[in-house]
Amino acid sequence: MGLPDLSTRVGGVVLPNPIMTASGTAGHGDELGRYLELRELGAVVVKSLAASPWGGNAPPRLHPVPAGMINSVGLQGPGVEAWLVDDLPRLERTGARIVVSTWGRSVDEYARAAAMLAAAPSSVVAVEVNLSCPNLDGGSHLFAHSPTATAAAIAASRVCGRPVWAKLSPNT
Repeated sequence: MGLPDLSTRVGGVVLPNPIMTASGTAGHGDELGRYLELRELGAVVVKSLAASPWGGNAPPRLHPVPAGMINSVGLQGPGVEAWLVDDLPRLERTGARIVVSTWGRSVDEYARAAAMLAAAPSSVVAVEVNLSCPNLDGGSHLFAHSPTATAAAIAASRVCGRPVWAKLSPNT
């Protein structure tokens, strides 16, 4: 008796199994590779990237609570161009399927980030559009709270030429 077929379809993307890292939990590249074979996951979703580098929110960013911590890192990251040069090659060498998460403060910023991914290698199987981060500008600009803004950010991100997935706020 063989192993069960765990292949999973997310939109137009077929993955060998439904196990994916959540954006941000696996860093920008191959950080988790020392703990598991990344190619065995359905996909690695990288920490959200903007068109330009962003230092994140000012400290304090973390606050311990009895059941864990509260964070307000604010989507710190190197930007898409630096990620393509510095992190993607290492992640590709693991054989992982890659989902790149993007973010922006405007529809134009989402479009710019997605356009930078148009020439990425085929190991980038999809682009996740992060519409849900409440840790920017006091949480007042969540794209996910507006159907019109969500649709505009998704449409603008299609310039990447890959399947586009929406990462929505849990209270959308």
